[in-house]
Amino acid sequence: MPGLTDLRPLGAGGFATVYRAHQAQLGRDVAVKIDNRVLADERDRRRFLREAHAAAKLSGHPHVVGVHDANITAQGTPYMVMELCTGGSLADQLDQRGPLPHEQVRDLGVKLADALAAAHAEGVLHRDIKPGNILVDRYGTPKLADFGLAALLDAQGGSTVTRDALSPSYAPPEAFAMAEPTPQADVYSLAATLYTLLAGKPPRPVPWPITSFDQLGEILRRPVAAVNGVPPALHETLARALHPDANLRTPSAAQLRDELLDPMRQPTVPVSPPPKRKQWPLVAAAGLVVLVVAGVLVWNLLDKEQATAQGPGPATTQQGGAEDIPPFLKKCDNKFCIDKSTCFRGINETGGQPATARKVGSCADEHYWEAYAGGWLSGDIPAVSSEEMLTSAEIVNVCTPAVMKANTRPTVDTTGWEMAAVGFKDGTRNYFLCLGSDPEEGEVVNSAFGA
Repeated sequence: MPGLTDLRPLGAGGFATVYRAHQAQLGRDVAVKIDNRVLADERDRRRFLREAHAAAKLSGHPHVVGVHDANITAQGTPYMVMELCTGGSLADQLDQRGPLPHEQVRDLGVKLADALAAAHAEGVLHRDIKPGNILVDRYGTPKLADFGLAALLDAQGGSTVTRDALSPSYAPPEAFAMAEPTPQADVYSLAATLYTLLAGKPPRPVPWPITSFDQLGEILRRPVAAVNGVPPALHETLARALHPDANLRTPSAAQLRDELLDPMRQPTVPVSPPPKRKQWPLVAAAGLVVLVVAGVLVWNLLDKEQATAQGPGPATTQQGGAEDIPPFLKKCDNKFCIDKSTCFRGINETGGQPATARKVGSCADEHYWEAYAGGWLSGDIPAVSSEEMLTSAEIVNVCTPAVMKANTRPTVDTTGWEMAAVGFKDGTRNYFLCLGSDPEEGEVVNSAFGA
């Protein structure tokens, strides 16, 4: 790694090893996170660097660990060079001193929620907030670390939480169903972290691995117990952010920050009473693989949330009998082409799960992919990658360079653009969108298709 010497291990996790290194040119020590996985595909390498670039934009926030550099080693493993925080983590402080005073936890929550809100505004999700991922610099400033995890996971299309990447007691219920990560999931994890700092234990400790439906279902629906000495308003703020149903949870990190700042602020979601315990079906084999147990359990528990996370936005199907038009599309000859410019920040892919995509509010926001065509799917969304979707019989003649070119604005040349296809839900029906991306441009803030 250019410019770095004297690498000494600081710690290792499931996917990466962190080193302390010296950056001679600037005369400072830095932290270097080297991922264990090899990115052999050029497209994966570009995706990693794009996501790392997005994470680096957060470096100016006072409560985010700065990212100095990101690249690929000669062996094909991605790495990130980051600010070195010498004060340990909040997990270390919890181990050494026990639970923290509620005034300190509230102050930490305001700062960290503000950092998380800034990340979400840039389209960056954290995915693994916990006490061990909040570091303290030499001045005593708390900082959210490991935003690079998002970049490393997205590089291989693995942004969906997997059992290996999961921190069970800090993960929201929908994460066990392999749902696409969302800002609400990060809100849950931050609230679980703040609760842990108050109580000395997570709000819903999850023993791992889980071996029964009943056990996991009971834990995920367990009410959040009050902590002695913690003001009721602070408890209620955290309880809202820890709601097991993402649709009833505090909707954003900015809202959580504001509620922590002003306990009398009117909440945007109610504090619901604990739901009655649902009787889960009996499972014959207690030793089921954790991935299957967790996925099926929470899929049944929170299928409404999963359906919400799957789609790129509100259903906008235009009715017309057999000629119903899928969302974001219009009739073009005998096919569907994009109606209004529709853009996506990135594509998330996990083996054995359908690919998903993160829609941005406007194509004026930074994005990598833009839709140019699409259509209805006759059945379920195929559980394949976005590249494999292109070869599906229903899609192979729709998502083509010729169709892309036909729908391109006259001033844009899409020759050589990458293509992908992603499926989405629209009520009881499924549809797909054809996506294009200029491999030479990376992040863009303009559009090539639609009105």
